[in-house]
Amino acid sequence: MKKILLFSLALITLNSCEFPDPIPVEGCTDPNAINYNSNADTDNNSCDFTADILFYMNQDAGIFLYNQGLSKITFFINGNSIGSQYNNGGFFTSEIAPICFDEFFTTGSVYWSESSYTTISWEAIDENGYVWYDNTTNLVANECLTMELTAKKLKAFQANS
Repeated sequence: MKKILLFSLALITLNSCEFPDPIPVEGCTDPNAINYNSNADTDNNSCDFTADILFYMNQDAGIFLYNQGLSKITFFINGNSIGSQYNNGGFFTSEIAPICFDEFFTTGSVYWSESSYTTISWEAIDENGYVWYDNTTNLVANECLTMELTAKKLKAFQANS
């Protein structure tokens, strides 16, 4: 009987206790972010994202730039140089989109915060600082975007400059 009475008192005591709400864990709750926190239950707008962009020329663009006497074409993303392609008796070209980080072409990585997409501006500039092409494009987190430079794009840009 004593055991039943003690057990009943223990249950009443436990039921009358109030437990505090768990402390929310703040962090990045977007699984596409490079700093995703699977333990976070409150987003604190701290998410960071990355994507890659590869620039390549098709054969017509390579021939066009070669015939213009260019030694190199340098690619810029948001004003920052990410690398160059050189005229070594001709530019490397491809008729199909290469994979990111193909050693014959130029790949750059872009980092940004807050949203899983961003807009970048990019340029193709020769060794004398002449802009042969520029454009803006949208990037989505974790993608590898391939940007083909064609003679048609180059000529149209030059005609509108």
